[in-house]
Amino acid sequence: VYRETYDVLKPDFGHWVIFDHCLPFDVSRAYDEAGGIRDPRIWTAERDALMWESLERGQP
Repeated sequence: VYRETYDVLKPDFGHWVIFDHCLPFDVSRAYDEAGGIRDPRIWTAERDALMWESLERGQP
């Protein structure tokens, strides 16, 4: 999901300085909403580390 979203948005928004940093958080939230999680989950240091570790294994 992340890679597909990144590829679609990069041409139009990749010039934004914060694009690569913010997109993982935006996609994570959208994924939660699509899965029925209405209220945002709290970002903990553990959740942040897990997200970045996951992205570094196979994403840009």
